[in-house]
Amino acid sequence: MQLVAIRILSVALFAVASVGAVETKYPPGGFNPRLDKLQGLLDYIHTARKVEIKAGPKLWQAIEAIPVATGVPITRQQQADLHDWLYDFLVAFSASGNDSLAAEFYLREGINNPRALQGMQATLEHWGIPQGDTPLALFKAMHRAVIDAQGYEYRFGHAFFRHSTFKVFEMQGRYEHYRAYPPDVVKARFKLQKEVASALRAGERRVFTDIAFVTAEPAASAGAQGPICTPFFCRLVWDPQRAMWRFVEAFYNAKLPHAFLFSAL
Repeated sequence: MQLVAIRILSVALFAVASVGAVETKYPPGGFNPRLDKLQGLLDYIHTARKVEIKAGPKLWQAIEAIPVATGVPITRQQQADLHDWLYDFLVAFSASGNDSLAAEFYLREGINNPRALQGMQATLEHWGIPQGDTPLALFKAMHRAVIDAQGYEYRFGHAFFRHSTFKVFEMQGRYEHYRAYPPDVVKARFKLQKEVASALRAGERRVFTDIAFVTAEPAASAGAQGPICTPFFCRLVWDPQRAMWRFVEAFYNAKLPHAFLFSAL
């Protein structure tokens, strides 16, 4: 996959680059104050130096430096996979990405929601947009249709990770939704979340990771006051059968038209 190829190239470049430590003033687990009280931090971040979301060693170095706070033990490979996942996600929806990379990211876990694919196909047909008959072709066409409708070429321009942490923890018995989010938030819906909640009620333990960071819209799409900065929250769950982190919950601010096809996952 192109995602893997980009990451391997970045790792090779990163190996010869100097490694800088990320200053972490906030406690393990990410932002403090809560995500719903971030205006002061966002005002600061608006003028602070941010990393460009572009495939290569600078972005890789910034993500690799995000600390992992392990409330439960995980392997080194699982920790590395967290950084890989965030890198792939951001690159796929940046100027370095394209319709194919976006579609590959959506399909990294396989086909989990056939009904949603049927809905995408019906929507594209209703809009008169040509499409192929494979899941990859459907996601490519739908991704491009949404991007074009909103007047964007891509989603992410820059990011700020200085107060970010991968917080690793367990749940059992009941799924606890993340509740500290800003007003006017977009809550992504994942089919996997229902499956995970059912497994927890059945007595299974699952390992999760929370990560919050701030993204800035592409400069080419910004208004007179400059690119808007907004928090972005992701929760992943470890799937022991597939040996991979899977997207289970996400929140992002409605100030930007960051529409994703998460409901199809």
